Amino acid sequence: MQEKPDRPGDIRHYRRLAKKIIRSHFGEPASRIVYRSSGRTNFVFAVNHVEGQFVIRISPDRERLAAFKKELWATQKVRQAGVPSPEVLAVGNDVIPEPYMITRRVTGTEASHHPKRQRIVQQMGEYAAIINSISTEGFGANFDWTDSDQKYRTWDDYLHAEFQLDERLEFFAAEKILSKTDLDTLAQVLEDTKTRSIKPSLNHGDLRLKNVIVDDDGEVAAIVDWEECLSTLAPHWDLSIALHDLSIDEKHILLEGYGLDGATFEEMAPLIKAFNIINYYGPLRAAVDQDDHKVLNEFKLRLRGSLDLYSLPK
Repeated sequence: MQEKPDRPGDIRHYRRLAKKIIRSHFGEPASRIVYRSSGRTNFVFAVNHVEGQFVIRISPDRERLAAFKKELWATQKVRQAGVPSPEVLAVGNDVIPEPYMITRRVTGTEASHHPKRQRIVQQMGEYAAIINSISTEGFGANFDWTDSDQKYRTWDDYLHAEFQLDERLEFFAAEKILSKTDLDTLAQVLEDTKTRSIKPSLNHGDLRLKNVIVDDDGEVAAIVDWEECLSTLAPHWDLSIALHDLSIDEKHILLEGYGLDGATFEEMAPLIKAFNIINYYGPLRAAVDQDDHKVLNEFKLRLRGSLDLYSLPK
């Protein structure tokens, strides 16, 4: 779904819907409702109420109800396991036709620029290990949280149907994103996973500092944004995302927090790198569709390893 425009008329409309949801859920109106422009695809409102402080998300896309239900399931599951995450109070589309979610507001700030960033990264690793320890059934976006028949029972089915691996590899080849040798290696690393006995686990799907809320002391108050969570191979999937934005020292700290030693990670590294590269399909596709040669060339420089200062070509 494309990002929503912040038109004043739309904001007023969804604010009225938020007032209706609050009154229905709590039985009394809110004392204050403030629009948050940070919602990229949802209309997000901070709510002050006699019962406490809350956040309401309303999606113009009626298909988003499934994503909200998945987030409810995931946050309840990880909270039970000891991972701080938002308390979801309600998900539905019964009060209004559009999907909505009510959560208790988390106090704190985004972790990206906190002075105690290294301590936060270590906690991220610790919590990632707990998240990945939660066993799931099926692969992909549809797993334990839904009764839908659209569950992929095998890793192979997921790779080719939902993940669309063949389409991604064909795109990489057509746009010459990688050399033929590197593309063959990428395809082989992913192909080799089909011979593994893979038991799926819960993965956050976007475990980065921007989705970590911390207090003034740098203690994690909540890991947020569970809409992209999925059932897949762990820890490879989450680590390919969590390590992406970190400095080399922070990468070591996150792995230490996760409990992975160097030898174990070195064995995992080819698949983690493969997931990282192949998941660039979305932004690469967008750059090609927009005929943005500058961004496309920057991605090619990155994915071909020219910015890797820590290893020699093999």
